Amino acid sequence: MGGYHSGKSAIGIVGASLDANALAAVPSIATNRIASRATRKSAAGFTLIELLVAMFLLAILGTAAFQMLFQINAIREGIDNQSTRLAELQRTFYWMAEDVTQIADRSVRSAFDSELAPLQVNIEGQNLLELTRAGWANPAADVSPVRSNLQRVAYSLEEDKLIRQYWYHLDTVNEEPARRRQLLSGVEDMSLRFLDTDGEWNDTWPPPDETEPGIPAAIEFNLELQDYGRVTRLFALPG
Repeated sequence: MGGYHSGKSAIGIVGASLDANALAAVPSIATNRIASRATRKSAAGFTLIELLVAMFLLAILGTAAFQMLFQINAIREGIDNQSTRLAELQRTFYWMAEDVTQIADRSVRSAFDSELAPLQVNIEGQNLLELTRAGWANPAADVSPVRSNLQRVAYSLEEDKLIRQYWYHLDTVNEEPARRRQLLSGVEDMSLRFLDTDGEWNDTWPPPDETEPGIPAAIEFNLELQDYGRVTRLFALPG
């Protein structure tokens, strides 16, 4: 009987040991199953919903980037246009100052042998302003034909373009100017005012009832531009 009980006890101990080992193996099995499922899920790739979300986000980013690029190009184009426009205005005012501030009291003769005053304004059907100026340098005098350092200059408005033109010789035999150059575009109108030596402004020159007015004290240019509106420049004349 003692041997039987001993064998039974041994069997019980072995069974208990097996139960304990089985219980200990349960978490390991569960862990392995979870890891196996995670591995299979990662190997399976993205789901359709995840791909749609990713594509939606990429579309938003692409649209934002395109709009930003479009705005940058538009701003750069606007800056370039403004720079070109300002360069035109600066060139125009430079030549106006060069011509007007060096005006010379010297009449000229036309191709039809008629005398033209040193300063003529609103010539019917021709120029808005025509004058004789000094300071026309001739750096190639040694090799080019001899000419005066005086120059006959005219400004005209053709459609919306302000044109500067001049003649090589004061007493010319040809009515057509030797050179023409566009200074400014987008000009709707140009008007002039003249300040006489008494401090009075006149819309034309010479003033009414003046036989020998001479040269005005100042000339005011008023330009009506399509983009900047009214632009005024005042130049004092020598004398």
